[in-house]
Amino acid sequence: MNSKEKDIFYIKKVIELAKKGQYTAHPNPMVGAIIVKNNKIIGKGYHKKPGTPHAEQIAIKQAGKDVKNSTLYVNLEPCCHFGRTPPCSNIIIESKIKRVVICERDPNPIVNGKSVRQLKKSGVIVDVGLYKNEATSLNKGFYNRFNLKKPYVTVKIGMSLDGKVSISNGDSKWITSNKSRVDVQYERALTPLILSTSNTIIKDNPLLNVRVKSLQKKIINQPSLALIDSNLRIPLDSKVFSNYSRKIIIFTARKKIYKKYNPNVEVITISNTENGLNIKSCLKHLALRDYNNIFIESGPKFVSTLLKQNLVDELILYISPKILGNKSNDFSNVDYIKTLSKKIKFNFNDMIQIGNDIKLKLNS
Repeated sequence: MNSKEKDIFYIKKVIELAKKGQYTAHPNPMVGAIIVKNNKIIGKGYHKKPGTPHAEQIAIKQAGKDVKNSTLYVNLEPCCHFGRTPPCSNIIIESKIKRVVICERDPNPIVNGKSVRQLKKSGVIVDVGLYKNEATSLNKGFYNRFNLKKPYVTVKIGMSLDGKVSISNGDSKWITSNKSRVDVQYERALTPLILSTSNTIIKDNPLLNVRVKSLQKKIINQPSLALIDSNLRIPLDSKVFSNYSRKIIIFTARKKIYKKYNPNVEVITISNTENGLNIKSCLKHLALRDYNNIFIESGPKFVSTLLKQNLVDELILYISPKILGNKSNDFSNVDYIKTLSKKIKFNFNDMIQIGNDIKLKLNS
């Protein structure tokens, strides 16, 4: 292998290593690090959760005295500030690492480009940009939060072959298969927060949590829950309130809070617009609370609102090979498109078969 092929080989390993933190790293990004010397990996690590050592620190410690004049591969620019852990850039310099290969700069303004400059100033060879798109995609929510001031919004929908989510009377149990519903549990486990609406909670009274035992062992806590409840209609005895340790955020238009919620529930008053609660403000609040990714499970009315306001970053569609007919309820509820120029466009990202259903992932 030539030098570029070697860099690609190790960076691919770094990205796979970073994914080990997918259930626990948030709100921090997923980061992997590998140290190579004489074509041999002498140290590697990934960031597991906030407050634990960063990937670079683990890899450097594992490499020991051999770290001098080695090459460090990492998918995100090392930190250069004191937080819960000391700056990785200082440790890299002190370890006399010769070269650092970084996929992409950190979008956090307290880091962005500063570590790269610090390392170069200290004589370290720094290469930035290899597998940039893959690395950015890995931490898409982290980049969204800093660059767009909003979380990465994923909407999950279970639907029939003709795009229906329920029959005319609202009955939707069950359009998709049990295997698809289990797969949803895995998608929930990957997100720090699930968002739903008062209509969905009142209609279905769901738990909206991770119930697969093998997944419960992987996650640190149940995902937080955000609820759009303009008039505080959700009953206090709803299942979503049964877990007192789970963080719950309620967005409402009411200024006077007349219900007595448990201490784990935070109520935030948001301004109303002519179309209802200001959803953009809700997302901004969630970004300020360090939520990188949110997973939305709601009915077609709210999905329509999100689509109209161009707030959906990803759609996950579980499509069952059933036809419910034109009097059943559409998944998007979008009714304003009269010409093709007004279309809402997505790109196919992934497609797999789950039992007798198809799971589609689409990006905006």
